[in-house]
Amino acid sequence: MPRKNLLILLVAGGLFLLCYAQASRLTRARHLGAILEVIQSRGLHSADERHLFNVAASAMAESHDPHSSYIPPPYTDRYIGMLDQQLTGIGIRVRRDPATDELIVQSPIIGQPYPAYDAGMRSGDRIIRVAGEAVAGQSLQEVTQRIRGKEGTPVEIVVRPEGPEELKTLQVKRSDIVVDSVLGSFRNLDLSWNFSQPTSPNIAYLQVTDFGKHTVSELRAVITELQAMDHLDGMIIDLRDNAGGYLDIAIDATDLFLDRGTIVTTRGRENVIRETYEAGPRAALRDVPMAILINGETASASEIFAACMQDHGRAKVIGSRSFGKGSVQQMIPLPDGGLLKLTTATYHRPSGVNIHREPQMGVEATWGVRPDADLEVPLSDEQESQWRSRRSEQIAAPKRAEEAANLPLADPALEKAIEILDAEESEPASHPQTEYHKHSASNSASIT
Repeated sequence: MPRKNLLILLVAGGLFLLCYAQASRLTRARHLGAILEVIQSRGLHSADERHLFNVAASAMAESHDPHSSYIPPPYTDRYIGMLDQQLTGIGIRVRRDPATDELIVQSPIIGQPYPAYDAGMRSGDRIIRVAGEAVAGQSLQEVTQRIRGKEGTPVEIVVRPEGPEELKTLQVKRSDIVVDSVLGSFRNLDLSWNFSQPTSPNIAYLQVTDFGKHTVSELRAVITELQAMDHLDGMIIDLRDNAGGYLDIAIDATDLFLDRGTIVTTRGRENVIRETYEAGPRAALRDVPMAILINGETASASEIFAACMQDHGRAKVIGSRSFGKGSVQQMIPLPDGGLLKLTTATYHRPSGVNIHREPQMGVEATWGVRPDADLEVPLSDEQESQWRSRRSEQIAAPKRAEEAANLPLADPALEKAIEILDAEESEPASHPQTEYHKHSASNSASIT
Protein backbone atom coordinates (compact mmCIF):
# COMPACT_ATOMS: atom_id res chain seq x y z
CA MET A 1 0.00 0.00 0.00
CA PRO A 2 1.36 3.43 -0.92
CA ARG A 3 2.58 5.43 2.07
CA LYS A 4 0.14 8.28 1.30
CA ASN A 5 -2.82 5.91 1.34
CA LEU A 6 -1.67 4.39 4.62
CA LEU A 7 -1.48 7.85 6.19
CA ILE A 8 -4.99 8.68 4.97
CA LEU A 9 -6.26 5.39 6.38
CA LEU A 10 -4.69 6.05 9.80
CA VAL A 11 -6.15 9.56 9.99
CA ALA A 12 -9.57 8.28 8.97
CA GLY A 13 -9.38 5.54 11.60
CA GLY A 14 -8.44 8.04 14.28
CA LEU A 15 -11.33 10.32 13.35
CA PHE A 16 -13.70 7.35 13.41
CA LEU A 17 -12.60 6.37 16.93
CA LEU A 18 -12.88 9.95 18.13
CA CYS A 19 -16.38 10.32 16.69
CA TYR A 20 -17.38 6.92 18.12
CA ALA A 21 -16.19 7.92 21.61
CA GLN A 22 -18.01 11.25 21.35
CA ALA A 23 -21.18 9.55 20.16
CA SER A 24 -20.96 7.04 23.00
CA ARG A 25 -20.69 9.84 25.55
CA LEU A 26 -23.64 11.68 24.00
CA THR A 27 -25.68 8.46 24.04
CA ARG A 28 -24.97 7.93 27.74
CA ALA A 29 -25.84 11.56 28.45
CA ARG A 30 -29.16 11.13 26.62
CA HIS A 31 -29.85 7.95 28.60
CA LEU A 32 -29.20 9.79 31.85
CA GLY A 33 -31.51 12.60 30.78
CA ALA A 34 -34.20 10.07 29.87
CA ILE A 35 -33.96 8.45 33.31
CA LEU A 36 -34.31 11.82 35.03
CA GLU A 37 -37.34 12.64 32.86
CA VAL A 38 -39.05 9.30 33.56
CA ILE A 39 -38.53 9.64 37.34
CA GLN A 40 -39.84 13.19 37.29
CA SER A 41 -42.91 12.46 35.12
CA ARG A 42 -43.93 8.95 36.17
CA GLY A 43 -42.54 8.35 39.65
CA LEU A 44 -44.89 7.91 42.60
CA HIS A 45 -43.35 10.88 44.36
CA SER A 46 -42.91 14.29 42.77
CA ALA A 47 -39.24 15.06 42.22
CA ASP A 48 -37.41 18.31 41.62
CA GLU A 49 -35.30 18.12 38.46
CA ARG A 50 -32.46 20.10 40.04
CA HIS A 51 -32.41 17.78 43.05
CA LEU A 52 -32.28 14.72 40.80
CA PHE A 53 -29.36 16.21 38.88
CA ASN A 54 -27.49 17.04 42.12
CA VAL A 55 -27.94 13.47 43.35
CA ALA A 56 -26.72 12.03 40.05
CA ALA A 57 -23.72 14.38 39.88
CA SER A 58 -22.79 13.62 43.50
CA ALA A 59 -23.05 9.87 42.91
CA MET A 60 -20.77 10.07 39.86
CA ALA A 61 -18.18 12.10 41.75
CA GLU A 62 -18.23 9.88 44.84
CA SER A 63 -18.02 6.71 42.75
CA HIS A 64 -14.72 8.02 41.36
CA ASP A 65 -13.21 8.55 44.81
CA PRO A 66 -14.55 8.94 48.38
CA HIS A 67 -12.98 12.42 48.59
CA SER A 68 -14.45 13.64 45.29
CA SER A 69 -17.78 15.45 45.41
CA TYR A 70 -20.16 17.74 43.57
CA ILE A 71 -20.92 21.06 45.28
CA PRO A 72 -24.20 22.60 44.04
CA PRO A 73 -24.32 26.32 43.20
CA PRO A 74 -25.99 27.49 46.47
CA TYR A 75 -23.04 26.17 48.50
CA THR A 76 -20.04 27.13 46.38
CA ASP A 77 -19.50 30.57 47.92
CA ARG A 78 -19.65 29.11 51.41
CA TYR A 79 -17.17 26.37 50.54
CA ILE A 80 -14.64 28.73 48.96
CA GLY A 81 -15.18 31.22 51.78
CA MET A 82 -14.11 28.62 54.34
CA LEU A 83 -10.88 27.96 52.48
CA ASP A 84 -10.32 31.69 52.04
CA GLN A 85 -10.98 32.28 55.78
CA GLN A 86 -13.92 34.58 55.10
CA LEU A 87 -17.61 33.81 55.63
CA THR A 88 -20.94 35.15 56.83
CA GLY A 89 -22.54 33.10 59.59
CA ILE A 90 -22.45 32.54 63.33
CA GLY A 91 -18.84 31.41 63.70
CA ILE A 92 -18.83 27.65 64.31
CA ARG A 93 -17.21 24.55 62.89
CA VAL A 94 -19.37 21.44 62.99
CA ARG A 95 -18.84 17.74 62.40
CA ARG A 96 -21.15 14.73 62.24
CA ASP A 97 -21.01 12.08 64.97
CA PRO A 98 -20.72 8.77 63.07
CA ALA A 99 -22.31 6.87 65.97
CA THR A 100 -25.43 8.99 66.42
CA ASP A 101 -25.52 10.98 63.13
CA GLU A 102 -25.90 14.17 65.19
CA LEU A 103 -24.19 17.45 64.33
CA ILE A 104 -21.60 18.47 66.91
CA VAL A 105 -19.98 21.86 67.35
CA GLN A 106 -16.31 21.06 66.93
CA SER A 107 -15.32 24.55 68.04
CA PRO A 108 -16.39 28.16 67.72
CA ILE A 109 -14.51 29.41 64.65
CA ILE A 110 -11.40 31.31 65.57
CA GLY A 111 -11.60 34.85 64.23
CA GLN A 112 -13.48 38.06 64.78
CA PRO A 113 -16.20 38.49 65.92
CA TYR A 114 -17.46 35.47 67.93
CA PRO A 115 -21.27 35.49 67.65
CA ALA A 116 -21.87 31.81 68.50
CA TYR A 117 -19.44 31.70 71.41
CA ASP A 118 -20.71 35.01 72.80
CA ALA A 119 -24.25 33.61 72.69
CA GLY A 120 -23.18 30.64 74.82
CA MET A 121 -22.37 27.92 72.28
CA ARG A 122 -19.44 25.67 73.22
CA SER A 123 -17.36 22.83 71.79
CA GLY A 124 -19.22 19.54 72.06
CA ASP A 125 -22.70 21.08 71.87
CA ARG A 126 -25.05 19.04 69.69
CA ILE A 127 -27.28 21.05 67.39
CA ILE A 128 -30.94 20.02 67.81
CA ARG A 129 -32.99 22.73 66.06
CA VAL A 130 -32.27 25.68 63.79
CA ALA A 131 -34.88 28.40 63.31
CA GLY A 132 -37.52 26.17 64.91
CA GLU A 133 -36.86 23.16 62.66
CA ALA A 134 -35.30 19.91 63.87
CA VAL A 135 -32.04 19.00 62.10
CA ALA A 136 -32.31 15.22 62.59
CA GLY A 137 -31.99 13.43 59.26
CA GLN A 138 -30.86 16.52 57.40
CA SER A 139 -27.55 16.87 55.59
CA LEU A 140 -24.77 19.09 56.86
CA GLN A 141 -25.25 21.36 53.84
CA GLU A 142 -28.96 21.75 54.54
CA VAL A 143 -28.35 22.73 58.16
CA THR A 144 -25.55 25.19 57.45
CA GLN A 145 -27.61 26.78 54.69
CA ARG A 146 -30.36 27.53 57.22
CA ILE A 147 -27.85 28.89 59.72
CA ARG A 148 -26.49 31.27 57.10
CA GLY A 149 -28.22 34.52 56.34
CA LYS A 150 -27.88 38.23 55.96
CA GLU A 151 -25.34 39.94 58.22
CA GLY A 152 -26.95 41.36 61.35
CA THR A 153 -30.03 39.11 61.32
CA PRO A 154 -30.69 36.73 64.26
CA VAL A 155 -31.15 32.97 64.15
CA GLU A 156 -32.45 30.79 66.97
CA ILE A 157 -30.45 27.61 67.61
CA VAL A 158 -31.28 24.92 70.18
CA VAL A 159 -28.30 22.86 71.38
CA ARG A 160 -27.75 20.03 73.85
CA PRO A 161 -24.50 20.56 75.77
CA GLU A 162 -22.20 17.75 76.78
CA GLY A 163 -23.06 16.03 80.04
CA PRO A 164 -26.38 16.07 81.87
CA GLU A 165 -27.31 19.66 81.02
CA GLU A 166 -30.71 20.40 79.50
CA LEU A 167 -31.32 21.93 76.09
CA LYS A 168 -30.27 25.55 75.58
CA THR A 169 -32.01 27.99 73.27
CA LEU A 170 -29.56 30.53 71.86
CA GLN A 171 -30.26 33.70 69.89
CA VAL A 172 -27.25 34.25 67.62
CA LYS A 173 -26.73 37.27 65.38
CA ARG A 174 -25.16 36.48 62.02
CA SER A 175 -21.93 38.33 61.24
CA ASP A 176 -19.15 38.58 58.69
CA ILE A 177 -16.44 36.35 60.17
CA VAL A 178 -12.75 36.88 59.48
CA VAL A 179 -11.22 33.58 60.48
CA ASP A 180 -7.80 33.16 62.09
CA SER A 181 -5.99 29.96 61.15
CA VAL A 182 -2.94 30.46 63.42
CA LEU A 183 -3.81 30.69 67.11
CA GLY A 184 -1.70 31.30 70.18
CA SER A 185 -1.70 29.71 73.59
CA PHE A 186 -4.24 32.19 74.96
CA ARG A 187 -5.58 35.68 74.36
CA ASN A 188 -4.14 38.73 76.08
CA LEU A 189 -6.48 41.28 77.66
CA ASP A 190 -6.28 43.37 74.48
CA LEU A 191 -7.53 40.30 72.51
CA SER A 192 -4.17 39.75 70.75
CA TRP A 193 -2.71 36.26 70.78
CA ASN A 194 -0.02 35.30 73.28
CA PHE A 195 2.23 32.68 71.66
CA SER A 196 4.20 31.78 74.80
CA GLN A 197 3.28 28.58 76.58
CA PRO A 198 2.15 29.86 80.04
CA THR A 199 3.94 27.22 82.12
CA SER A 200 7.11 27.42 79.98
CA PRO A 201 7.28 31.00 78.61
CA ASN A 202 10.40 30.30 76.55
CA ILE A 203 8.49 27.71 74.49
CA ALA A 204 6.19 29.02 71.75
CA TYR A 205 2.82 27.43 71.02
CA LEU A 206 1.00 27.77 67.68
CA GLN A 207 -2.21 26.02 66.74
CA VAL A 208 -2.79 25.86 62.98
CA THR A 209 -6.47 25.10 62.46
CA ASP A 210 -6.30 24.78 58.66
CA PHE A 211 -4.14 25.75 55.70
CA GLY A 212 -6.19 28.57 54.24
CA LYS A 213 -5.59 31.62 52.11
CA HIS A 214 -3.95 33.70 54.87
CA THR A 215 -2.14 30.97 56.85
CA VAL A 216 1.34 31.68 55.48
CA SER A 217 1.10 35.42 56.13
CA GLU A 218 -0.17 34.70 59.64
CA LEU A 219 2.76 32.34 60.25
CA ARG A 220 5.24 34.93 58.98
CA ALA A 221 3.83 37.50 61.41
CA VAL A 222 4.16 35.04 64.31
CA ILE A 223 7.73 34.14 63.29
CA THR A 224 8.65 37.83 63.32
CA GLU A 225 7.21 38.11 66.83
CA LEU A 226 9.09 35.02 68.01
CA GLN A 227 12.37 36.24 66.53
CA ALA A 228 12.07 39.32 68.73
CA MET A 229 11.97 37.20 71.90
CA ASP A 230 15.03 37.34 74.16
CA HIS A 231 15.18 33.56 74.43
CA LEU A 232 13.27 30.85 72.56
CA ASP A 233 13.91 27.28 73.69
CA GLY A 234 11.43 25.52 71.44
CA MET A 235 8.27 25.71 69.39
CA ILE A 236 5.11 23.59 69.40
CA ILE A 237 2.89 23.47 66.32
CA ASP A 238 -0.49 21.93 67.09
CA LEU A 239 -2.12 20.30 64.06
CA ARG A 240 -4.77 18.35 65.94
CA ASP A 241 -8.21 18.55 64.30
CA ASN A 242 -6.60 20.28 61.28
CA ALA A 243 -8.50 18.73 58.36
CA GLY A 244 -6.24 20.23 55.68
CA GLY A 245 -6.71 23.02 53.16
CA TYR A 246 -4.82 24.19 50.08
CA LEU A 247 -1.88 22.05 48.93
CA ASP A 248 0.24 25.05 47.89
CA ILE A 249 -0.36 26.75 51.26
CA ALA A 250 0.79 23.63 53.13
CA ILE A 251 3.94 23.54 50.97
CA ASP A 252 4.70 27.24 51.54
CA ALA A 253 4.05 26.88 55.27
CA THR A 254 6.42 23.91 55.49
CA ASP A 255 9.05 25.86 53.56
CA LEU A 256 9.07 28.49 56.34
CA PHE A 257 10.66 25.98 58.73
CA LEU A 258 12.75 23.74 56.43
CA ASP A 259 15.85 25.04 54.62
CA ARG A 260 16.49 22.14 52.22
CA GLY A 261 15.12 18.84 51.00
CA THR A 262 11.93 17.54 49.40
CA ILE A 263 8.66 18.70 50.94
CA VAL A 264 6.20 16.55 48.97
CA THR A 265 5.78 14.84 45.61
CA THR A 266 2.51 14.56 43.71
CA ARG A 267 1.69 11.71 41.36
CA GLY A 268 -1.08 11.34 38.79
CA ARG A 269 -2.49 8.37 36.90
CA GLU A 270 -0.38 5.22 36.85
CA ASN A 271 1.75 6.72 39.63
CA VAL A 272 3.50 9.12 37.26
CA ILE A 273 5.29 11.96 39.08
CA ARG A 274 3.70 15.34 38.40
CA GLU A 275 5.55 17.72 40.70
CA THR A 276 8.31 17.55 43.29
CA TYR A 277 8.39 20.47 45.70
CA GLU A 278 11.70 21.37 47.34
CA ALA A 279 12.39 23.60 50.34
CA GLY A 280 14.25 26.87 49.82
CA PRO A 281 17.30 28.01 51.81
CA ARG A 282 15.64 30.80 53.82
CA ALA A 283 13.90 28.91 56.62
CA ALA A 284 13.31 30.86 59.82
CA LEU A 285 14.09 29.66 63.35
CA ARG A 286 16.07 26.77 61.84
CA ASP A 287 17.96 26.08 65.08
CA VAL A 288 14.87 26.12 67.32
CA PRO A 289 13.73 22.62 68.36
CA MET A 290 10.19 21.83 67.21
CA ALA A 291 7.41 19.50 68.26
CA ILE A 292 4.26 18.80 66.23
CA LEU A 293 1.01 17.55 67.78
CA ILE A 294 -1.29 15.33 65.69
CA ASN A 295 -4.39 13.23 66.24
CA GLY A 296 -6.92 11.18 64.26
CA GLU A 297 -8.46 14.33 62.78
CA THR A 298 -5.13 15.61 61.41
CA ALA A 299 -5.60 15.12 57.68
CA SER A 300 -4.46 15.98 54.17
CA ALA A 301 -2.45 19.24 54.04
CA SER A 302 -1.61 19.02 57.73
CA GLU A 303 -0.32 15.48 57.19
CA ILE A 304 1.97 16.84 54.46
CA PHE A 305 3.43 19.31 56.96
CA ALA A 306 3.85 16.73 59.76
CA ALA A 307 5.23 13.97 57.51
CA CYS A 308 7.81 16.27 55.91
CA MET A 309 9.05 17.56 59.26
CA GLN A 310 9.25 14.02 60.58
CA ASP A 311 11.08 12.57 57.57
CA HIS A 312 13.70 15.32 57.67
CA GLY A 313 14.16 15.07 61.43
CA ARG A 314 13.15 18.71 61.80
CA ALA A 315 10.50 18.09 64.49
CA LYS A 316 9.33 15.52 66.99
CA VAL A 317 5.83 14.25 66.18
CA ILE A 318 3.67 13.62 69.26
CA GLY A 319 0.10 12.47 69.86
CA SER A 320 -1.90 9.81 68.03
CA ARG A 321 -1.98 8.48 64.48
CA SER A 322 -3.31 10.89 61.85
CA PHE A 323 -6.32 10.38 59.55
CA GLY A 324 -4.56 9.08 56.44
CA LYS A 325 -5.67 11.18 53.46
CA GLY A 326 -2.99 11.15 50.78
CA SER A 327 -4.95 12.46 47.80
CA VAL A 328 -5.20 15.87 46.14
CA GLN A 329 -8.51 17.39 45.05
CA GLN A 330 -8.85 20.07 42.37
CA MET A 331 -11.77 22.51 42.42
CA ILE A 332 -13.23 22.60 38.88
CA PRO A 333 -15.92 25.23 38.11
CA LEU A 334 -18.90 23.86 36.17
CA PRO A 335 -21.22 25.65 33.71
CA ASP A 336 -24.17 25.41 36.13
CA GLY A 337 -22.28 27.42 38.78
CA GLY A 338 -21.42 24.37 40.87
CA LEU A 339 -18.01 22.98 41.68
CA LEU A 340 -16.57 19.54 41.06
CA LYS A 341 -14.07 18.64 43.77
CA LEU A 342 -12.20 15.91 41.94
CA THR A 343 -9.29 13.78 43.09
CA THR A 344 -6.60 14.33 40.47
CA ALA A 345 -3.39 13.19 42.19
CA THR A 346 -1.86 11.54 45.21
CA TYR A 347 0.87 13.04 47.35
CA HIS A 348 3.90 11.27 48.75
CA ARG A 349 6.03 12.28 51.72
CA PRO A 350 9.82 12.74 51.28
CA SER A 351 10.38 9.05 52.06
CA GLY A 352 8.31 8.24 48.95
CA VAL A 353 5.43 6.73 50.94
CA ASN A 354 1.83 7.67 50.22
CA ILE A 355 -0.05 7.96 53.52
CA HIS A 356 -3.51 7.31 52.05
CA ARG A 357 -5.74 4.90 53.94
CA GLU A 358 -7.89 2.70 51.73
CA PRO A 359 -11.16 1.33 53.20
CA GLN A 360 -9.80 -2.21 53.43
CA MET A 361 -6.65 -1.24 55.33
CA GLY A 362 -6.30 -2.38 58.93
CA VAL A 363 -4.33 -0.82 61.78
CA GLU A 364 -1.13 -2.67 60.81
CA ALA A 365 -1.12 -1.32 57.26
CA THR A 366 0.98 1.65 56.14
CA TRP A 367 -1.20 4.76 56.27
CA GLY A 368 -1.32 8.07 58.10
CA VAL A 369 1.45 9.70 60.10
CA ARG A 370 2.47 7.94 63.30
CA PRO A 371 4.01 9.74 66.26
CA ASP A 372 7.73 9.23 66.85
CA ALA A 373 8.92 6.27 68.90
CA ASP A 374 7.68 6.44 72.52
CA LEU A 375 5.84 9.70 71.78
CA GLU A 376 2.40 8.26 71.13
CA VAL A 377 -0.03 9.88 73.57
CA PRO A 378 -3.55 8.55 72.99
CA LEU A 379 -6.32 10.43 74.76
CA SER A 380 -9.41 8.87 76.28
CA ASP A 381 -12.85 10.24 75.40
CA GLU A 382 -12.86 12.14 78.68
CA GLN A 383 -9.41 13.60 78.01
CA GLU A 384 -10.47 14.60 74.48
CA SER A 385 -13.48 16.40 75.93
CA GLN A 386 -11.36 18.13 78.58
CA TRP A 387 -8.79 19.23 76.03
CA ARG A 388 -11.36 20.68 73.62
CA SER A 389 -13.25 22.41 76.41
CA ARG A 390 -10.02 23.88 77.76
CA ARG A 391 -8.95 25.00 74.31
CA SER A 392 -12.28 26.72 73.63
CA GLU A 393 -11.91 28.62 76.87
CA GLN A 394 -8.36 29.66 75.97
CA ILE A 395 -9.48 30.92 72.58
CA ALA A 396 -12.35 33.13 73.73
CA ALA A 397 -11.49 34.27 77.27
CA PRO A 398 -8.74 36.93 77.49
CA LYS A 399 -6.51 36.75 80.55
CA ARG A 400 -3.21 37.81 82.06
CA ALA A 401 -0.15 35.58 81.61
CA GLU A 402 0.09 34.80 85.31
CA GLU A 403 -3.56 33.74 85.35
CA ALA A 404 -3.03 31.47 82.35
CA ALA A 405 0.02 29.90 84.00
CA ASN A 406 -2.06 28.85 87.02
CA LEU A 407 -4.62 26.95 84.97
CA PRO A 408 -4.17 23.19 84.43
CA LEU A 409 -3.20 22.14 80.93
CA ALA A 410 -5.64 19.20 80.80
CA ASP A 411 -3.68 18.06 77.75
CA PRO A 412 -1.31 15.05 78.08
CA ALA A 413 -0.01 15.43 74.49
CA LEU A 414 0.91 19.08 75.05
CA GLU A 415 2.53 18.18 78.37
CA LYS A 416 4.67 15.58 76.59
CA ALA A 417 5.73 18.16 73.97
CA ILE A 418 6.78 20.62 76.67
CA GLU A 419 8.70 17.85 78.44
CA ILE A 420 10.55 16.90 75.25
CA LEU A 421 11.48 20.49 74.39
CA ASP A 422 12.56 21.26 77.94
CA ALA A 423 14.86 18.22 77.77
CA GLU A 424 16.36 19.45 74.47
CA GLU A 425 17.03 22.96 75.78
CA SER A 426 20.60 22.21 76.85
CA GLU A 427 21.40 20.09 73.79
CA PRO A 428 23.10 21.65 70.72
CA ALA A 429 20.70 22.49 67.90
CA SER A 430 20.95 20.60 64.64
CA HIS A 431 19.98 21.60 61.15
CA PRO A 432 17.32 19.74 59.18
CA GLN A 433 18.56 16.60 57.48
CA THR A 434 19.04 16.49 53.74
CA GLU A 435 17.96 12.85 53.69
CA TYR A 436 14.74 11.54 55.17
CA HIS A 437 14.85 9.11 58.08
CA LYS A 438 13.89 5.58 57.14
CA HIS A 439 11.57 3.82 59.57
CA SER A 440 10.56 0.22 59.98
CA ALA A 441 6.85 -0.62 60.02
CA SER A 442 7.05 -1.30 63.76
CA ASN A 443 8.56 2.11 64.52
CA SER A 444 5.91 4.58 65.65
CA ALA A 445 7.57 7.25 63.50
CA SER A 446 6.66 5.39 60.33
CA ILE A 447 3.47 5.64 58.32
CA THR A 448 1.21 2.65 58.80
